[in-house]
Formats: sequence, structure tokens, C-alpha cells
Amino acid sequence: MKNRFILAKIWEEIDSPNIDLLTGPRQVGKTTLLQMVREKLLAERGVNSSSIHWFDLEQSTDLEIWRDQTKALSRLPLNASEKHYVFIDEFQLSPTIGSTLKVIHDHYPHIKCLATGSLSWWVAIDESMAGRKQVINVWPLSFAEFADWNQNEQLNRLFTTIHNNPASQITASEIETANQEMLRYMAYGGYPAVANTMDNSAKASLLNELVNSFITRDIQHFNRAADPVQTRKLLMLLASNSSSIFDISRISTDSGMGRTALLNRVGWLEHMFIIRLVRPFFTNKTKELVKNPKIYLDDLGLRNLLLQNYSVLPATNEFGYIAENFVANELFKQTDDFLHPLHFWRTKTGQEVDIIIKSGHDATPFEIKGGNCENIPAGLLAFIKTYRPKEAYVLNWAVMKTEKHFDCAVHFRPLWWAGILAKSF
Repeated sequence: MKNRFILAKIWEEIDSPNIDLLTGPRQVGKTTLLQMVREKLLAERGVNSSSIHWFDLEQSTDLEIWRDQTKALSRLPLNASEKHYVFIDEFQLSPTIGSTLKVIHDHYPHIKCLATGSLSWWVAIDESMAGRKQVINVWPLSFAEFADWNQNEQLNRLFTTIHNNPASQITASEIETANQEMLRYMAYGGYPAVANTMDNSAKASLLNELVNSFITRDIQHFNRAADPVQTRKLLMLLASNSSSIFDISRISTDSGMGRTALLNRVGWLEHMFIIRLVRPFFTNKTKELVKNPKIYLDDLGLRNLLLQNYSVLPATNEFGYIAENFVANELFKQTDDFLHPLHFWRTKTGQEVDIIIKSGHDATPFEIKGGNCENIPAGLLAFIKTYRPKEAYVLNWAVMKTEKHFDCAVHFRPLWWAGILAKSF
């Protein structure tokens, strides 16, 4: 099994009393991570296999057990003196599982529960687990993980060097090597099965199967009235508008969906980790946009599959949208969305900054450029003048330097630096 960086965070929680919930899109490797935790328990902790209990709720027999609290509890060692571990795959398939996990947490502390699920709304609304769960988001591979999986030792060393010393000087050759690997990553994204496949046509087939699975299994499972053809058309429209303002009226017209149905469907897609809506940052409602969000696809491979275009060509207008979506995804995957939410900034006079990360009272702006950028963009200058952040970033193709403006350090860095910066929030 290939390593996932999130495994370390999951392992840190193994001795906590929390119910660990691994959430994320389908086929992103959640089950594999549970298997890796199980193997570590056996190999590193010497846990007996009889103390590990595995349930897959896609299996009808296991689902039947976890639909009934009495049945579920009867299968567990409630009176044991030693530690036991319960692994539950696809927990959201049981509508009553939350109350059962609450009972286990509150009355049987020798039983540690770990579960996976593919719907974020279920985790949010199940009040029975309030204060008892640790939610860990599992995303498609980050760019650094992609390089690690491809055994790109040069890039691995480069990322380690920068992580240990962000002020490290790197060469133009090193930047170009990373940029070329980034283009390969941008074309087909970071779903593990896709990243593990060498043939591009096979990659495209896997991505198409993923989209079909989202539409036919997830959306229709919870909303049987959803038209799969209409849903796929909506996904294509959202993909073509990624890194742009979500224009509800226009997409409603283009998709043939009413406003209420559109918002309902978009909400489902966001809870299924296919898209992400980013809200505007504002303090002055009379001068700044406050309503319509920006939209991103949570994986560039899915975006390109929906648009039937895997060409990632720098120095084109299209690449600017891809680059912004790439940076947003790198930041999403490695920051806490509750503590450090992402926003964008736009005034009613047209000044804008692509991404803002909010940290308490601080707001750090990011402007993303697909090509080389030598000067601080006008929108970023306006934001710095208005909000006086301590630091700001211009993520671009290859320019690296730092300038001062209104006592703000403006760092110019390559696009792929986003994943490194995310770890500092």
C-alpha cells in the first residue's frame, strides 16, 4: 500500500476516546487507510486480530446489523477488559448508526470506533455524535503526494528542503522540473486509482466511472427524483465555470433546472465532495460583494473529464482557471476549513483577489497567475491598502522574489508552492 500523508493524523487519534470519522469522496482511499491503520495495530501495537472488528455496510449482512442497535451491540465485546477496535466502512448507509456509536462511546470506553463515509451532511447533522467525533477529511492526492507516488525523488528532496527552510534558494531548473510534473498532475488529477494508472485512456475511463458512480449511486440513492442526464449536464456546466462566480440565474437557464432544484442539486454535489463553493470576504457591504460564491471542482481530473479536454497548456486563458482551481484544491486539502476558511474578495468596482485565507482576525490574500508575474497585481494592491495584511502571495509560473508594500511582505512563488504554504496555517 502506498503512503498517504493523512495517515499520520489518523494514527495520532488511535488512542483518543473520539469516534474517528474519515469523510471524503468515493474511491479516494478511505477504506485503504482503515486497512493501513489495522495493519499498524497488528504490526506495531501487537494487537490480536480477534480484538479488531471489521464491518462493511455495503454488504447487506453488515448493514442489517448496524441498522439495529441491539444487533450491533450483541456483536461487540462489551464486557472485555482489553482494548478493542471497531472499523465501519460506509457508515452513512445506516440512518441509525449515530445513536449506536454514541452508546459505545459513552458506555464502553474500551472500544475504539473508526468509520468512513462519503457524505459530509450526514456528519454535520447527526447530533447524537456531537462532542464525541473527530472528523478527518480525506481528499484526492495532493501534488506532493502525487510526486511521492510517482517516486520523483528530485521533487521529494525539493519539497523536504523547502519545508525545512522556506527561505531556501532553488534553481530555475528545479522550478521547471516541478512545473512539468505539476502539468501532468493537473491533466488527470489525484484520485488514487487514476494516479496509479499509466495509460491516459485508462485514466479517462476511470474518471468517467467515478462520475457515473456519483450520479447513479450517491445522488439517486438519496434523491430518486434526480434526473441523471440533467445532473451530468449540470456537472458539465459547473466544470466550465470553475474558478468563476456561481451565476445562479445563468446556470439555471442553461441547465433547464428551476432555482430551487438547482440549489438543491448543487448542495448535494458539495456534500459529496465533488464541488466546493467559496464565499466572498467582506467587511463593507456597500462596497464589496457579499452573496454569490465562487465554484471549484474538488479534483482537476474530474473537471477535465466533464469538459472532455485533458490539454493543460500554460500561457493560455484556460490555464489561468486551471491554475486557480489547482491552488484552491492544494489549500483545501491541507488547511482546516473551520479554523482557516477560504474566501475570495471582489469590490463592486471590479477590484478582486482570487483567494483569501482567514485566520482569526488576520486575512492572507493569494493572487494566482498562470504565467510569470513580475509586479503586484492591482487588485492585490487594493486589498493590501484596505486591510494591511502582514503577508500576501502572488503564485505564478516561475517568478520568485519578495517585495514590501505598506509593510506587507508580498511573496512571489511558483503555483505548486501552495501546498507548502497551506501547512503554515
